[in-house]
Amino acid sequence: MKPVNVIFDTDPGIDDAMALLLLHALPSINVQAISTVFGNASIEDCTRNALYICERFSLPYPVYKGAGVTFSGLAETAYPDFVHGADGLGDVGFPVPTRRAEPQSSVDYMIETLRATSEPIEVLAVGRMTNLAEALKQAPDIAPLIDRIVMMGGAVAVPGNVTEWAEANIYGDPEAAAYVFDSGVPVLMVGLDATLQHRMKKTMLQALRQELGDAGEFLWQIKQCYLSFYAAKGIYDGFPIHDSTAALAMVYPNQFNLQRGTIVCVVDGEQRGRTAFEPSELGPHEVATGVESDQLSMVFDAVMREAFGDSNKI
Repeated sequence: MKPVNVIFDTDPGIDDAMALLLLHALPSINVQAISTVFGNASIEDCTRNALYICERFSLPYPVYKGAGVTFSGLAETAYPDFVHGADGLGDVGFPVPTRRAEPQSSVDYMIETLRATSEPIEVLAVGRMTNLAEALKQAPDIAPLIDRIVMMGGAVAVPGNVTEWAEANIYGDPEAAAYVFDSGVPVLMVGLDATLQHRMKKTMLQALRQELGDAGEFLWQIKQCYLSFYAAKGIYDGFPIHDSTAALAMVYPNQFNLQRGTIVCVVDGEQRGRTAFEPSELGPHEVATGVESDQLSMVFDAVMREAFGDSNKI
């Protein structure tokens, strides 16, 4: 099977860091570039984190700096340092990378690349959809050129994780999400309905630390912040791997329960950030409503061991 060409739009972020290593490990994924967006930390920290991961693991992907404010121009007032640490990578104290972001912005890169390519390109968006919304606003002609957007975000039949209604990536910029959902681009939403079912146990994280060399040690270090966050919520045996679950949905859709329909993002009132879903076989969107968690965990484990166990892709 021909690899899927992917632009990874991300706000690294502990979970995003794991997803980036997973994308690199998946032989059926061809990462074209990394596009950063603010969210788990500032745009400066998220971009630095992407560059650091690429430098540490010799990942050959160009990094493009994206939006640092919302689609409507609002600046963030506080970042979730209680989840990801003040620096976005668990406050381990990693050195500043020597690599630099590309001079072109994420939005300009997306527009130029999509207009120029004859190959199908998908976007994996695991943060706020600000970059995508801005690119589609500036260049509406790229909508039919995006093969599909696979996104981590939203909640349909489960509560949100910021408010009763809203999941964090959507709540952080609901206007951007609404614009993307209305753009006509096919979207697969892998939200909390699926990702909360796919957890990494602490024993698996410990095993990866022992068997994945530097990648395993890196994941162990950054995930300590995550473990502390979930332990404070009374969850001691592991944590959801939200962004990696969305990455796996790109190439293992048979491990997910998918439902077609139309997603509408609420932008006003107490339900702001809600992703309302209306099932329909004719809808432009798909929602992951469940996941074969044990099977997907085995896939994750096998792929990561194959790529990093003998350091053969680092």
